Amino acid sequence: MNETQRKWDDRWREKTSTTKWQVDSWLQKVLPLLPRGRALDVACGPGRNALFLAEQQFRVMAIDISDEALGQLRHEAKARELSIDAQQVDLEINPVLPRGPFDLVLVLFYLHRQLLPLLRKAVRPGGVIVLRTFSSAGPFAGGPDNPDIVLRPGELLEVFADWEILLHEEGLEPSRKGGSVAGVVARRPECA
Repeated sequence: MNETQRKWDDRWREKTSTTKWQVDSWLQKVLPLLPRGRALDVACGPGRNALFLAEQQFRVMAIDISDEALGQLRHEAKARELSIDAQQVDLEINPVLPRGPFDLVLVLFYLHRQLLPLLRKAVRPGGVIVLRTFSSAGPFAGGPDNPDIVLRPGELLEVFADWEILLHEEGLEPSRKGGSVAGVVARRPECA
C-alpha cells in the first residue's frame, strides 16, 4: 500500500457522516442529459454517485484508489440491493482505465491531466462525459493550493473543443472546500 492509498483509506475510515451518501447536486441537475447504459465513475470514493446512477438503471463500474471506500460502497450497494462493479485502481501510478467503451464517464472532484485522453477514449461515440472539479475561475477565495488539481479558466472547453458541449459552467459557485468549480457535460461525436 502506498502513501496516497493509505491517506485515502484513513480519510474514508474516519468519515462516518451520513452525508457521504448524498448524491452530488450537479449530477442530479445534469441527469436528463445523460444517455442510459454502461457508466464509469472515476475516483468514486465510497460511491455516493455510483449508487445514485445504479438506482437510475445505469450499469455501473466504479473505481477508486481506496480499498476502504470501495468496501463501504460494496456494503451500501448490497444493503440497497444494487449491483455495482467496484474496482481498486491507482490511476496515478498506473493510468489505465477499465475496458470500455462507456455510455457515461463521470469524474467529479478529481483531476489528473494525464488521464484526460484516456477518459475521452473511454466514452463511446455518442456517449457523454461529465467532469466537474475545482477551478481557478470565479471570485471565490480558498480552494486547493496545488495547481495540478485545479482547472484553468476555459480548460474544459479546450479539452472538449471537438465534442458537443451540452452544458458548461465555470466559476459560478463556490466549492464546499473553498474556491470555485468548473464543469462540463460533453457528447463525443458519433463519427469519432
